[in-house]
Amino acid sequence: MTLPTLEDFFEPLILRAAHYSHRQLVCVDQDLATVLAGFGETQTPLIVGNTEYGLSWRQAHQKLGQECGHIVVEVNAQFNAEAFCAIVGCCRAGALIVLRIAALDNEMPPSVQRLLRCLSEDDSVAFNCHWLHRLPQQRPAKHQTHSVTQDDAIAAVEKVVTGHRRRPLLLTADRGRGKSAALGMAAANLMMKKPRRIIVSSPSPAHASTLFHHLKATLQVDDAGQHIDYQGSQIRFIAPDALLQDAPAADLLLVDEAAAIPLPIISQWLNQYNRVAIATTEHGYEGTGRAFTLRLKQMLDVEQPQWRTLKLTAPMRWADDDPVERTLNALFLLNGDDDVGSDQADMLETGWVNDIVIEPLSRQQLYRDEACLRQLFTLLIAAHYQTSPNDLARLLDDDAVLIFAGWLNNTLVAACVVSQEGGIDWQTCHAVVAGQRRIKGHLFSQSVAAHLGLAEVLHDRLWRVQRIAVSEPYRQQGVGQRLLATVNKHAAEASVVGVGVSFGATAVLTPFWFKQGFKPVKLGLKRDQASGCYSLQMLKPIQPLKWCDQALRLFRQNLPIQMLTSHQRMETDIAASIIAGLPTASLSEEVRQQIDGFVAGGVGVDAALSSLQAWLYHHIGGVRKNDENATLPILVSRILLGLPWSVVCTRYQLAGKREAESRIRNYIQTHMTT
Repeated sequence: MTLPTLEDFFEPLILRAAHYSHRQLVCVDQDLATVLAGFGETQTPLIVGNTEYGLSWRQAHQKLGQECGHIVVEVNAQFNAEAFCAIVGCCRAGALIVLRIAALDNEMPPSVQRLLRCLSEDDSVAFNCHWLHRLPQQRPAKHQTHSVTQDDAIAAVEKVVTGHRRRPLLLTADRGRGKSAALGMAAANLMMKKPRRIIVSSPSPAHASTLFHHLKATLQVDDAGQHIDYQGSQIRFIAPDALLQDAPAADLLLVDEAAAIPLPIISQWLNQYNRVAIATTEHGYEGTGRAFTLRLKQMLDVEQPQWRTLKLTAPMRWADDDPVERTLNALFLLNGDDDVGSDQADMLETGWVNDIVIEPLSRQQLYRDEACLRQLFTLLIAAHYQTSPNDLARLLDDDAVLIFAGWLNNTLVAACVVSQEGGIDWQTCHAVVAGQRRIKGHLFSQSVAAHLGLAEVLHDRLWRVQRIAVSEPYRQQGVGQRLLATVNKHAAEASVVGVGVSFGATAVLTPFWFKQGFKPVKLGLKRDQASGCYSLQMLKPIQPLKWCDQALRLFRQNLPIQMLTSHQRMETDIAASIIAGLPTASLSEEVRQQIDGFVAGGVGVDAALSSLQAWLYHHIGGVRKNDENATLPILVSRILLGLPWSVVCTRYQLAGKREAESRIRNYIQTHMTT
């Protein structure tokens, strides 16, 4: 069969895409010059994945938030799923997204082979290849339901200020819906009506750039900064840590890209401010943050029961029911049901945990069984802050990845993804510790080896728990504990010396890992961009490990200094959860004597700080959850984190230093026996 020229093939596709205000995916296998000629001279496409003629994958990812027309994407072994999703999100309606298959199928990694297989099974994708020639199937027009537009979002944000107090708004949207722009335009409208003080916070100033761009355009002001004064109104960006500490007065707090901010910080903001609008992305070109949204809604139900929510659905660059968006959601499993296994939860009988079958799941099984892959990835999405298309690719491609799955009645209800690390030759180990080399992968081993200055950490074979997930109805029942027990058993059989984990420390996760026998070896100095938490690295020795004991002693020695310096703004409950799992040392006679003097009133907090720290470390280790007291955070804030008295008094609504010291003294007197 003689195929039509690409120009004849592309032209009607472009016309139809423009007519429906959609984008169109096309797969071709011709050489690049032939593909480019198919667009003619007036519609030159953007080339992605070819550094000689276009953008690298890194450059493509940086285009997020910009707009472009047609693109040609090189599909080969270097294909980057996350960057691909990002650049496709920049394409406006009427554009072709041409996937040029530039390598043989057996030269592609499994994830790319799966991508091409799924595309060939999707009749909305056009093909002009030697092995398949197909025009896209015209689907019946979808019944139009009311879309929530940007104007709806703007009105909802304005109502936060003009309506009742303490009714925060949660604005959710997939990428490409104009969520940040809506925040900016709503803020501008409010500033034009009467003088108002508005605060914007997000993970970084860059995350707030779209909001401020649309704010300035609406106000018609020319200002390069993120502190705008306008006819008596003021809006300014304040970083999350600074906002938490200073708590300046405001008529409205706008929180953008909230998924990268720790929930405890958002909780404190909701207590500090009466009018708050929170925006977060659920499905993005770069992945999904659905798990954060679920946890945030649970927190709002408890703390702010009058909260409102609005899901912005109308896309900005294309019309509803865009076939490319539909295909990408299916292809990268971004539209899975987040209630995996929930239909069985109410029918479980006593002892069901023992009925769960936990076994290794091979990457070959995942590649062959699309339903199993979907169950696994949906489970991971629901359990973690952000899950990207590249995470899906690694599950299928990475030889170092091991997967343990928990099945109940043929339904996947739990999973643990493990990465094999270490086993590096001594020369490379020493070069890494000396700062002369970095090797791909081995994230846990490299980090701890450099931290301790010990090459043997990299030489030893370790497993790292990348992700552990249990479906919502089955949590808090010991399923995660059973998963890790299975991992430990297989690690021992494989002569692995230890199992490590690195996670964003929270007051819930940290006790879980301590309970499973993991020991802290390193605490990150900066908040993780994804979770907004400090990264905590822990290890469970499978064999006796001298360097693990050394790491634990060093951790215990460094922690008091870190909390007074780099971790001053750590949440008090998280700080307490880390301390609670550490081995406690008995208090010296001198410390006890000074504590007695403090309780009697003969010495103040600042003079007895070292002794109070020692007592508090010892005390927190014995505090049970049911014994929590509203005063304990005051002690942690001043004694362990070293926050100024003014900050402590503001945060806990105390009259001044005298009242704060009195609360601390009374607490210690009550708990002297611990």
